[in-house]
Parts: sequence; C-alpha cells; structure tokens
Amino acid sequence: MKKYLTVLAGNPRGGEHTWKSLYKYVIDHLDSDLAICTGDAWVSKNSLFEKADFKWIFEEPDNWFNYYEENFNNNWYEFFSLGKDTGLYNSGNIHFAIKDIILKNYIDILESYEFIIYSRFDQFYTDYHIDIRRNLNNNIWIPSGENYHGIGDRHAVVPASKIRNFLNICEYVDSPESIKDSPEYLNCETAYKRFLNQTKLIEDVKRYDRQQFTSSTKTDKTNWRIAKYNLYFYKNLMIKYPDEFIESLKNAINKNGINYFLRHPALCFNYYYLCLRRYLGRLKNTFYA
Repeated sequence: MKKYLTVLAGNPRGGEHTWKSLYKYVIDHLDSDLAICTGDAWVSKNSLFEKADFKWIFEEPDNWFNYYEENFNNNWYEFFSLGKDTGLYNSGNIHFAIKDIILKNYIDILESYEFIIYSRFDQFYTDYHIDIRRNLNNNIWIPSGENYHGIGDRHAVVPASKIRNFLNICEYVDSPESIKDSPEYLNCETAYKRFLNQTKLIEDVKRYDRQQFTSSTKTDKTNWRIAKYNLYFYKNLMIKYPDEFIESLKNAINKNGINYFLRHPALCFNYYYLCLRRYLGRLKNTFYA
C-alpha cells in the first residue's frame, strides 16, 4: 500500500513558484502521489497537470448552489445564508461541494492509501512537510494558526480510516445540527470546527508548526480575499495572508538556522521586511495614540 496521496482541490491558483515548492517539500519528500480535483474551466497546460497521477475533472456549475439543489433537500441554504458576510456563502459552499464530489466519486482511491494530504493549490511550502508515518495514534494533523474563531481549514493530513467522515461535510451542512445554536459569526473556520465537533473527529485533531502560506498570482481569480502583499523577487506572486507567511518563515528559520538563509534568501528578505513594516506600524500607532 502506498503511504501518501496529496489531493489539491479547487481552482489551480498560486502559479509555478508555488507548485515547485509543493514538489520539493511535499511530493518528492514524502514520495507522495498527486491528485488534482478541479473544474473543467481550469484545465490548462501547466506542471500540475503533467505531474498528477490522478486528474479528477468535473463540470463546473455556473452557480454552485445548483449542486446543493440537485443533491441535498434540507437546510443547506439556510446554513450558508448565515455566512453571507464572512466568506462562507460565496467561498465555503464551493470547497464543501468539492469535498462531496471527491467523496462520492473517488473514495475507493483515497482509501487505498494510508494517509491523505487534503489541501489547496495555492499553498506555498517553506520547509519539508511533516511525515506522520510513525504516528501511532491515527490523528488528523492540521497546521497551527489561521483559526478565525474556529480551526484552519486549508490543509489537513488525514488517515485513510477517517477520510470518509472527513469529506462528508455536506451531509452536516444539510442537517439540523448545522444551524442549531449557530454562533454570531459563522465563517468557514467556525463551520469546520463545528463539523469536526459534531462528527467527533475533533478528538483526533493535532496541530503542528506551520510550514506553508497561501500565495496568489496577480491574475488568480478569487471568491473572497484579495492578496495585497507582494512577494518580492518572485515574479507576479503575492502573499494572501501575512500572518501565515510570517509564522511559516519564523518556524523554518528557527528550525534550520543559517542554512535557511542560504537556501532561501529571497523568502528571508520578505520575512524581515514584513516584520520591519509591522514594527514601524506599531511605533507609529504608539506615537499618535
């Protein structure tokens, strides 16, 4: 049995710089197979489509709520309507539906591996991915940070024995439990945590030091957050969430020391530049307070 399958789901964002970090720090490092799951509108000639062992291409609907209308019958729309201003309504509904597509069509493939790395196309890796093959507790591993009152939902390492339940979030969305005692602020992360609690999967969740950040090219289409921070010396690439970037670089530098500066001087420059900007911003706020 092969150990790892890395699944990238959604739109192919991030560009070649991002995907090269995936190959080095995840695919090659863990000897992982690669599956990409995306809509037919995003099929193109790039390294991902050349390297992927599995290409799960679906017909992308003009309106993703049509998918729910065709497959679910209860309170899914009421659930998403609770997050109209948080990204849940116009972004979370897509990510959840893609999980359902994978569950209904490719679960046999997933369960033929020992571990599934379920992630997005736009994750730029700054160091070698954790290897959980010696994990005897059968946990679900999620990077630290980016919780937004819930739990970060962009990346997870899931044992095959739990992948079926992990992907089954749309059944939860359509159930009465999804809207029962809903929090005042329901976003993708709080919905994800509520789902993990409801299915008891939360008992198996462990966190590890972040080793990646979310990137964006200047031409990437987005349904929610627009990247505003340039990643200097990386043509056309931007940082979507600066906290992610700073945490992942801090972890890599602390772990590898001077060797990391030699391997990634451009990333280190961007790290110290952002830290300096934040420091000067705090000084300015203190001065004018």
